[in-house]
Amino acid sequence: MKKRKIAALVITIALLCIIFYKIDWRELLYTFKSFNFKHIWLIVPLYVLTLYIRGIRWKALLLNDSKYSSLHLGEVFTVGSMLNIFLPARAGDVYRAYYLGSVKGEKKMKVFGSIILERTLDGISVFLMLLAAIFLYCKQQWILHISYGIGALFFGSLLIFYIVFKFDKVDFISKKLSSACLKLPEKISHSAVNAVENICGHIKSFMEGFEVLDYPKYWILACLTSLLIWGIEAYVAYLIVDSFGLGLGFSAGLFVLSLISFSTMIPSTSVFLGPYQVAYIMALGIFGIEKSTSLAVSTVHQALLMVILVIFGGYYLLKFNISMKDLNETD
Repeated sequence: MKKRKIAALVITIALLCIIFYKIDWRELLYTFKSFNFKHIWLIVPLYVLTLYIRGIRWKALLLNDSKYSSLHLGEVFTVGSMLNIFLPARAGDVYRAYYLGSVKGEKKMKVFGSIILERTLDGISVFLMLLAAIFLYCKQQWILHISYGIGALFFGSLLIFYIVFKFDKVDFISKKLSSACLKLPEKISHSAVNAVENICGHIKSFMEGFEVLDYPKYWILACLTSLLIWGIEAYVAYLIVDSFGLGLGFSAGLFVLSLISFSTMIPSTSVFLGPYQVAYIMALGIFGIEKSTSLAVSTVHQALLMVILVIFGGYYLLKFNISMKDLNETD
């Protein structure tokens, strides 16, 4: 077992111990029973809608290239999201880059670069929502400090990506490193030069995924769709919380969505077990909701979205597998 998996398992177990320590099981069961299905008819289509809006955003990040369909990109995103639930290290995002690169004849590292930029936009959008929720509804210092740290991480990442993209020095660095490698013993110099050229080639392809930063029209569209996506998801979170009759406003949806989104950055086992529940407990704890109640709400929220992703993602995964077989037969 790799060290990363061991660390994830240890973190998950530790968080589960915190979650279930002195929990009120009676309150937990009562909360489950109090769930009202009145909003399901709205929750499901709204969440599915965000999956397809993500396809529109991804196409904008890929410079609105005509070989991509927003609908198809939304389907690929859905499959990747489903795989992220069950596979570690966000392997679903790697799948997206590999699959789309294979089907469309695109550089896989370029596609992966667009996915990293997409994730950075997600982080910035959720940070802005969290900041708005804090200033409008709750100015507790601990959560304010967390939000500033998260904002610095994602805005800093975007700035670094922009600087590296605008001042492209990959070829310059490649030549310098290759020259240095040629001074090594003859037995290893050739292999070292090839390794440097391969690595720099992958980096250059990766940075091509950030070309949208040079196109304000598509970049603005990507930013606006990001805010729309997370605004809808915040409303979905609010509807789920409201289905338990807790009497909380839309601000609860903002806090819940923000904290559970950032909780997925914490290493854990499959289905984000542990961090997701802790984030939910922290979010509803701001409103004085007991841990047992928060745990029940988080379980229903997570299970509901997982079911949607598994149904749609499983269908599209089957569809893509059939498509790949057809493509192979025509080669």
